[in-house]
Amino acid sequence: MARAKIRATTGEKRAGYGVLAVLAAVAVWLFLSQAQFNPAVIVAMNHPKGAGRLLTGQQAGASSQTASYLADLQGYSALSGVESYTPETLSDKIDGKAELYLASGFQEMSCRSFSSGDSSQARVETFLYAMESPKDAFAVFSGQRRQGALPLALSPNAYATENAVFLTSGRFYIELVADKATPEIGPALEALAQSLLSVLPRDDSQPADADLFPATGLRKDSLRLAVTDALGMEGLENVYTAEYSLPGGEAAAFLAVRATAEEAAAQAKAYTAFLAANGFKQVKAPAGLAGVTVMALDNLAQVVMSRGRILAGVHDAASAEAALELAALLTKFLEGKQP
Repeated sequence: MARAKIRATTGEKRAGYGVLAVLAAVAVWLFLSQAQFNPAVIVAMNHPKGAGRLLTGQQAGASSQTASYLADLQGYSALSGVESYTPETLSDKIDGKAELYLASGFQEMSCRSFSSGDSSQARVETFLYAMESPKDAFAVFSGQRRQGALPLALSPNAYATENAVFLTSGRFYIELVADKATPEIGPALEALAQSLLSVLPRDDSQPADADLFPATGLRKDSLRLAVTDALGMEGLENVYTAEYSLPGGEAAAFLAVRATAEEAAAQAKAYTAFLAANGFKQVKAPAGLAGVTVMALDNLAQVVMSRGRILAGVHDAASAEAALELAALLTKFLEGKQP
């Protein structure tokens, strides 16, 4: 028996054409979307990871002073090319820490991997930073120094951890970091550091201002230099701090040398006002502490003074007694001293 042929109505045909048109539009949209990357993906794919220039030995000598020093360390096998970074590209290598260097007179940095040269055959990442002055090199060294680390005789500022060595030489700051900690790696890193020091310009000059701290109770590995926003105060620059262990308790002193006595006195006044704005109130200074300002908040005490061109004081202490003890020590030591 013949079947009746079913024909679509005009309305059904129009509905079908509409569905096909929608499907075609979706297909076009998908094609265009896949042809265009998300901007975030494009940025990620083009991020200048390791944006410093990778240099050959000859290029290193011609393009960057720090690169030239890493071009050939006699007795050590290079495991990578030399990379060099400028103030504009430093954050590509040490993102998160670049600000410390940039605020401290950073000029350039080169890095390269070397074999440790001992039986462990460790890979040693070698970083050489050129700063504007020895004071700037000390600022970045002291700002990252680990207390309790093993001091080394490589230079006046040098210490070791279980797999790394950190030091300054004149205006250069150096980091040697091994990829493993072995009993042999310490001497191997010191030997590598000696090899690098032998090609750097000889300069053992030290920041003279640090010598103005009294030695009694001083923890030598606590000496630091803050080049900007020191003691939490915006605009206060180039201030040394040092920690003390005294009979009265732990305390920390600060000290800075200014161009004139008037500048030192003005900054002492400004820092006192800064403390007052943060809740401290001025209290009477003990009889033996003439010419100082004592600011107190609960059981905390800070002491501020100026002596000629020297701005100084106590900014942190375990107790008011410890703060006043260190203030007395500092006051007596600075008598008659002018840098």
